[in-house]
Amino acid sequence: MTIYYSIEEADNKVTIPEENMKSILVGLDKFVEALIEKVAEFKKKENRECRMAFDGYLGIDWNQIVSRLNEKSRGILKMRVYNFLEYYDINVLDKIVDESLSVDKSFGYVYRGRLSKILKIEKVEKLKTEILKNNGKVDVVICFGAGSANPILRKTYDKIYYFDMTRETLFNSSERKPVYFIGGDNKIAVHQFMRRFYYVDGPVLDAHKKYVLRYADFYAECNSIEDMKVVPKNVYDYILSKVAEQPFRIKPLYYPVTWGGNWLKGIKKLPKEMPNSGQGCIVASENSIRIVVNEKILIEIPFQNLLWAYPGKILGDEVNKKFGGEFPFTYWYDDQIGGGDMAIQVHASGKYLREKFNEKIRQDESYYIVYTEEGAKTYLGLREKADIKEFYEKALLAEREHVPFDHNKYVFSIPTKPGDYFLIPAGTVHASGRNQVVLEIDGGISAYSSGYTFHIYDYLRPDLDGSLRAIHLEHSFKVLKTYRREKWVLKNLRQEPKLLRKGEGWAEYVIGEREDMYFKTHRLEFEKEIEEDTAGRFHMLTLVEGNRVLVVTHDGKEYVLDFPDTLTVPASVGRYRIVNLGEGAVKVVKALIRL
Repeated sequence: MTIYYSIEEADNKVTIPEENMKSILVGLDKFVEALIEKVAEFKKKENRECRMAFDGYLGIDWNQIVSRLNEKSRGILKMRVYNFLEYYDINVLDKIVDESLSVDKSFGYVYRGRLSKILKIEKVEKLKTEILKNNGKVDVVICFGAGSANPILRKTYDKIYYFDMTRETLFNSSERKPVYFIGGDNKIAVHQFMRRFYYVDGPVLDAHKKYVLRYADFYAECNSIEDMKVVPKNVYDYILSKVAEQPFRIKPLYYPVTWGGNWLKGIKKLPKEMPNSGQGCIVASENSIRIVVNEKILIEIPFQNLLWAYPGKILGDEVNKKFGGEFPFTYWYDDQIGGGDMAIQVHASGKYLREKFNEKIRQDESYYIVYTEEGAKTYLGLREKADIKEFYEKALLAEREHVPFDHNKYVFSIPTKPGDYFLIPAGTVHASGRNQVVLEIDGGISAYSSGYTFHIYDYLRPDLDGSLRAIHLEHSFKVLKTYRREKWVLKNLRQEPKLLRKGEGWAEYVIGEREDMYFKTHRLEFEKEIEEDTAGRFHMLTLVEGNRVLVVTHDGKEYVLDFPDTLTVPASVGRYRIVNLGEGAVKVVKALIRL
């Protein structure tokens, strides 16, 4: 089963000098041939072996790379190769995994320790001595595998390569050919135990990658090993700097859910084999960014790589400082046209998430209604006379004995129409109802990318695999704000648009802002064009009405944005214009961080 679905969209074009372009190698064979030449040149110049680290992410097919190098260099180079994956302490790693995941059957406790904590340090020190004592007996020494350029070994190498892939590639590849965890026993694949990846392996590998990229000489995009793109690190940095200075799109990922509809499938022309297009993860730090270099080479890398390289340019200095370089938004499309209701659910405050799961921040959401059909509604807050004890008991009976109950007796719902906007601060019971398409603008940074959605009631319906989805009553009723009832909700969470500024044929409104939510949302309405300025903090733009607009920066960079897509405008852009390319007025939702 495919985990993520995607299409070829969200290309970001950059132009670099031709001499830089020529330095990019495309294909495994080209990389190996160039490597053989580099080793020969190095040995001739230095009169000793060349020491190299092939570090990289989980999922890289090291056997394919090393085998091709052996094949191409036979009779030309003498090689000594070390597999760094043998240097992990399995017992320590298993203990960490158990401690992180045993705290909760659905979630976990984020492990934030360093890679060195799960290595056999004495064995790594011996490896360092062994690498250094070759004394010209071979032409090249290669240590490959995740962690090979760790702080103990890093300075022993002459060249460091980092081989990378997107999470989309990692998870989908593991479905086809199992990818096993670092230091694992090859029994459980990544796609079979994603909770472990998010709470242990992912944080460790991400922190290590961030470290290695400071020292790497080459970056290799390996979403396809045969078609890998190997980029000198200075050229890689230059390419990313160009992207960070212009509006860009993050690549959306789509997946079916039990309540999903098919509106997005039609709008985005998604694969026909998708069971439905219930959710689109439009913006997230774990998604990827597609960069087309000089109209010739497509490089697709994790978005977090770009953010690590230029956090100030993208977020703005104040936002970067406030969030420690983390990207503070997640955007979703919830497609329920012809589908069902979401589970009745609630999210937690930052204090609760830190204490229970070692996460960094609270989780707030908001719903912008993009499209509706008959009977569309949004569940938000409690009914005025809802008995919380009775609500809990009914939900518990449903979970344990599969006895259905009328959730409408306890949860308030509001009929919806396109253009409605609802704020959902942590602790508010809510759910998107059937027959609507929702743009979720969410604030939240978590290692567990699925976020902390605590289910109260899921109507006893089976998930896509036939099982009942997890219910989280203990968490739900601990974080539930019981004072958020009908009257309070209508006064505080469905706000009337407030005019911020206007001119001939255009206006900007504040449509949602609260002191306890760190972001705010505006709506730009115009006939021809409107002028904007990031003023030191990035903007998120979504075209919610109209066909197409053109975003033009003050220095002439352009990006065409189609309905219903989302664009990131980095803080570094400064002044820009949005130009209507279609007929009739358009509406663009703009989200930004409150400072």
